[in-house]
Amino acid sequence: MKILIKKALCPVLSLFMVTLTLVGCGADKDRETKVTLDKDGGVVSTIYESFEQDYYDISELSDMAAEEISYYNSEYISPRITLDETTRIEDEPYVKLVMTFDSCLDYSHFNQELLFFGTVQDAVENGYELSAALVDREGNKIDLGSGDFLDRHIVISSEKVIIDTPYNIEYMTSGVTLRDKKEADLTNVLSDSVQLLLSK
Repeated sequence: MKILIKKALCPVLSLFMVTLTLVGCGADKDRETKVTLDKDGGVVSTIYESFEQDYYDISELSDMAAEEISYYNSEYISPRITLDETTRIEDEPYVKLVMTFDSCLDYSHFNQELLFFGTVQDAVENGYELSAALVDREGNKIDLGSGDFLDRHIVISSEKVIIDTPYNIEYMTSGVTLRDKKEADLTNVLSDSVQLLLSK
């Protein structure tokens, strides 16, 4: 599974993180990497990484992450990404990073991964190919191409992570595991991208 910040911070993180282990499938829910979407399209990315060696330095990691974010923000009039937290978990070999993105587009550009949140109509207008085989919890299929769902919101992601959505998830790509009405685990999906059709 890909690390959310690996591509953006790879040159600097690799200096002291020889092996990056994502805390995900089967791990403590308090130590899981997660993407949270809000109703306005903002994104909060909470990342847990292995941080086991004595020579790893949390201050260096924080400074490097801040530098990469500053470089990204320099292209815009106002900041589009903020680094909210960089913490080494006490008595545990993990580091936690929390970043807030103004939009899914900022998240996608920074991480070089697809993340879209908007209406089905927005997705069509932006050229996304909609799935003809989304399923509900019972495995019943729908075809998004029918035109009956244009006002509904949809999440499209190329990254196999855990996603929290602002509305209930009603239909999804095969292989998605629903943890509750608004939380989906994408880690076992085999297709290149995942689509989640929401209740509104």
